[in-house]
Amino acid sequence: MMQSGNNKKAVMFFLLLFSLGSCLAGCSGMEPARTKADMMAEPVPPLVLAAGDVIDVKFFFVPELDESQIVRPDGFMTLQLLGDVQAQGKTPAELHRELLKRYAAHLKNPNITVMIRRVNDSRVWVGGEVKRPGPVQMTSRLTVLEAIMDVGGGTRPMADLKNVLVVRQREGKSYGCLVDIKEVLKGKESEIFLLQPRDVVYVPPTAITKADDWVDQYINKLIPQAKGLFIYPIGPGGAGSVGIDTTTGAR
Repeated sequence: MMQSGNNKKAVMFFLLLFSLGSCLAGCSGMEPARTKADMMAEPVPPLVLAAGDVIDVKFFFVPELDESQIVRPDGFMTLQLLGDVQAQGKTPAELHRELLKRYAAHLKNPNITVMIRRVNDSRVWVGGEVKRPGPVQMTSRLTVLEAIMDVGGGTRPMADLKNVLVVRQREGKSYGCLVDIKEVLKGKESEIFLLQPRDVVYVPPTAITKADDWVDQYINKLIPQAKGLFIYPIGPGGAGSVGIDTTTGAR
């Protein structure tokens, strides 16, 4: 009876190991929609104003009308003589043309400059196997490696640096590519991947990390944890063995 119980446990154990191998084989690779070269060649889209952007409006001959405004959540800002003006959805050039047209009814030959003081939605997000995941504001060019080292504070030991996923959001769609930064961290030459506003950088775990999580969930938590050492013979004549050690404490 004892032998039968052990055989059932052995069968369960090997089935779980087989499932682990299948899972890692099928889940270890990602298949992004784009290649690194494709996404590196994409031009940065033109700036479109949005809520939270800070805009300076300067009048060359009438400085008392100068304004520094934050685009409100409803997409409008308020200017002297004009009242509410919609800024969201326009490029700076389009806003400039509209202001020239509307101020022409109040000023003779208005000379106006529109300056974007701060762009609110120029962040990228870094997550996954990094020490401090979160957003970072792009004030100038930003590479994948710089983003990870800056807001991420570096990576965790089990980060898969050969398969960093960059996800881009454009025209209502999301797509991505894989970027290898492992070789760069060894001092080897590699092409620089420049991020664009609203990109998401995800550093995945290695297959070993996935295996550890799988073992904890499906073996340690599913197999009854009666304290003991279960040894199962394998190979011709029991030449080898494999086992589960549950003597280190119950869960």
